[in-house]
Amino acid sequence: MKADIGNATMYCGDCVDVLRGLPDASVDAVITDPPYPEIDRDYGRMTEAEWHSMMDQVVPECRRVLKPSGSAVFILQPNSERVGRMRPWLWEFMAKWTRDWGMVQDAWWWNISALPSGGVDRRIGLMRPSVKPCIWLGQPDCWRDQDAVLWTETSHSIATRSMDRFEKKSTAGGRRVVKKRMGDVALERGGVTPFNLFPVAGCNRKDSNGAGTPAALADWWTRYICPPGGTVLDPFAGSGTMPLAAIKRNCRAIGIERMPKYFAVACERLKALEPEPADLFAEPAA
Repeated sequence: MKADIGNATMYCGDCVDVLRGLPDASVDAVITDPPYPEIDRDYGRMTEAEWHSMMDQVVPECRRVLKPSGSAVFILQPNSERVGRMRPWLWEFMAKWTRDWGMVQDAWWWNISALPSGGVDRRIGLMRPSVKPCIWLGQPDCWRDQDAVLWTETSHSIATRSMDRFEKKSTAGGRRVVKKRMGDVALERGGVTPFNLFPVAGCNRKDSNGAGTPAALADWWTRYICPPGGTVLDPFAGSGTMPLAAIKRNCRAIGIERMPKYFAVACERLKALEPEPADLFAEPAA
């Protein structure tokens, strides 16, 4: 099943089958949050071996449909066989595709709204899980626009600059820095260079299938690795957060979802968005 909704094309079907029907070098960016192995969902449960078998087909197809300047981000979450013993599938995936394709840079999503769970209370003594890798695969010179994802300068830095209190100092690591120059660069650029750890609260589950990626994170990656007017592909579209983020940034979107009920939700969300004027989503002037 296929639905064209404005600048989005949604497919309901197996992602491997649909991907094989897409033309070579037709997509600017792949941004996706795949299902994880050994998790019970209404779409079923995959073993680690089954998951690797699926991704060994998905990743090469994503690589094929990407333009030479394109790159792919796979947002994944480690899980445990039991409390105190992590499953290895995530690191196996990272190692395999870092060797076979190449990781542009390690990047991580920090879910700052992660709640304590039974496995981390004082009786168990483990840490609160809140970080997910965003596995960014592509060529070293793949397209990216750092200026589009600059962070807002802190109020402390702004206040310090306004009081002209920047001076040459040593950092905790012993490096000498000119803080005035650092402040001036942030002022000139309209923001500060982001870290590779993104503090973003978790998604609203009413708008997801229970394991959705926050709209803010989808938007950030779209701005960073998809050129203006480009095409974003999400092979595991769920309720459509990634396609929505692309459309809001005046890009094209291709989404693939196997479950008919989530496909229907994604289509309804895209239809509700379609009449909105594009300039409502433009970045405010610096």
